[in-house]
Amino acid sequence: MKANFKLMSLAAVPFVLAACGGNDAETEENTNGNNAAETNNNAAEEPEENEAEENETGNEEAGGGEVEDLAGEYGLEITTAEGSGDAPEASLDELEEAFELISTAKEAEMLEFSASPEAGEAEESGEASGEYAVPGVEMENIESSIMIQFSYELSGDLEDDSVFPSFDEVSEAEASHEGAEFLSWSESQTEAEITGAGTIAEFTSEGSWDLIAEYEGTEISVAEEDSWTAEFSTNTLAGVEEE
Repeated sequence: MKANFKLMSLAAVPFVLAACGGNDAETEENTNGNNAAETNNNAAEEPEENEAEENETGNEEAGGGEVEDLAGEYGLEITTAEGSGDAPEASLDELEEAFELISTAKEAEMLEFSASPEAGEAEESGEASGEYAVPGVEMENIESSIMIQFSYELSGDLEDDSVFPSFDEVSEAEASHEGAEFLSWSESQTEAEITGAGTIAEFTSEGSWDLIAEYEGTEISVAEEDSWTAEFSTNTLAGVEEE
């Protein structure tokens, strides 16, 4: 009886080993299958990621190229870089108006006087400012004005309306651009000269027009050196309208 039991036990061993071997083979097959599936998934994801990166790069290049062509129409050169989100965003129409302003300002001999907060408030000495525009440029999409601030001293009877006061001294002149936040005037120096028999302060400012904006994921930069002239009359301080 014991002999028969031993024979039965020995006979069962190959089946147990076969079953274990079958399980190992099945496990290895499943593992290989999972690895193959994961590899295929990764391989499928990589082209999608590459395609997304290529599309993003293509959009940036297209946006930069479009703006570069537009700037070229106004004789300006731009530099482009990948947008970081730090620069103010601008539309193509806004950029075009800024390009037109810069290009026209470089050709203009004299800026146009627009207004002064100190009009009609003449004092023997004080501070004043004038607001100016680039002639021939119509701003519809952006706000733009060039400001000149200065200190002055006047001579003459300020109570006598028949006599215009004269500048004795004009000093501490500073020029800046106000309006679109992506456009600025970076002055290197602004000088003042008294002309017109003492009734005109003539300002000459040297510096550069600096534009930094982001358009469709591309950062656009422009730096154009320029100098321009603007005048401020004592008539403005006296509140006399010029004909």
